[in-house]
Amino acid sequence: MSRLVIVLCLALLAAGCGFKPRASLAVATSLGPVAVSTADPYSPLGQDLATALERAGATAAVEGQPAATLQVLTENLRTRPLTFESGASVREYQSIYRVEFQLRGADGSLRLPRQSVELTREYTYDAIGSIGTPAEERLLRDELRRDMVAAILRRLDAALRTD
Repeated sequence: MSRLVIVLCLALLAAGCGFKPRASLAVATSLGPVAVSTADPYSPLGQDLATALERAGATAAVEGQPAATLQVLTENLRTRPLTFESGASVREYQSIYRVEFQLRGADGSLRLPRQSVELTREYTYDAIGSIGTPAEERLLRDELRRDMVAAILRRLDAALRTD
């Protein structure tokens, strides 16, 4: 009985704060088949975007069939030093990941004009210690790419909902 009361209280609390489950993406219903186009056909971002679109319910494009195209126009990841230690060695870095993309419909019309998304992350690098190792840098790049895929899908969803 007490568990039921707790569950009901949590449900009322969640409803009272405005919580609602995320709706399905509009990409799946309004575009039809979608292809992802990148300068590098083996781009991890392009592959992750294609997978995320399929998970969102969009059908993958079939060769020779008309399909909407998500074009990744530029993809740039750069790292710059943020702070230095007394010996002029870098202590913290900032990674900046910038992607420009646009969406064309199956008929070739521009459904979403050129958009730019930029994500940044700061991290500490210690050449002597175990923090900030190259493996962590790769992990950070993978995390940035996952966040970029989510940001692009949110942009697509918002733009297609207003159409």
